Amino acid sequence: MPGFLANYDAIKAKGVDTIACIAVNDMFVMGAWGKDLKVGDKIMMMGDGNAEFTQAMGLPLDASRNGLGTRSQRYAMIVQDGTIKDLFVEKPGAFEASTAENVLKHL
Repeated sequence: MPGFLANYDAIKAKGVDTIACIAVNDMFVMGAWGKDLKVGDKIMMMGDGNAEFTQAMGLPLDASRNGLGTRSQRYAMIVQDGTIKDLFVEKPGAFEASTAENVLKHL
């Protein structure tokens, strides 16, 4: 999230209408997280409490061995006119593909 905040102006300059963050949490957790990070209206915070969107994307992550149940793999995507143009899914333990800097390179 910090990378998307830091690169907000550059991303918007590429014509992006909306930057959104979705996680397998409820709307209250997402709202508190956004408030803590001071995202304001720059990033739309979206809860996927039942992991329905995550399941539909084919990106669930079984974190039950850590007591977390179903979570989502880390990813970023570029959506254009309702169609996924690019999908950047992280390898387990990595943080490269889904960074704001990588997304910015593909805009």
